[in-house]
Amino acid sequence: MKNIFKIFGSFLFVALIVSSCKQEQVDENQVLKQEVIDIHDEVMPRMGELRSLKKSLLEKVEQLGAEDAEKNAEEIKRLQAYADNLEDAFEGMFVWMRQFQSNYEGSEEEVYEYLLEQKVLVEKVNRDIKSSIENAKKELGS
Repeated sequence: MKNIFKIFGSFLFVALIVSSCKQEQVDENQVLKQEVIDIHDEVMPRMGELRSLKKSLLEKVEQLGAEDAEKNAEEIKRLQAYADNLEDAFEGMFVWMRQFQSNYEGSEEEVYEYLLEQKVLVEKVNRDIKSSIENAKKELGS
């Protein structure tokens, strides 16, 4: 009878440890998911700013082209590149958002790996948005 209690006690102990580890993984995944969302949320409100800066750059391109396209070719090319970077950053956000899945299937470890991958991707989107805005503002003097 004592052996049965020892075996049952050991089984219960192992079950508690396994349950605790699984809960820790779930908690880690929730924290990681929130980090991914926070990185996204930091720059999502700036999408309008991306569009506005792109519009300003393209207006300047048009103005320079109307003045003397040949003489201003270098500057037009540079401004167009900044406008293209803004567009790429804008598209990058929406490409990431379309592929991001907030409901997951698979083991907790698979979910963790997926979220780590998403964090890397959204960090790049974040950097691209910030740098394209910063560069465009410098170019426009604003």
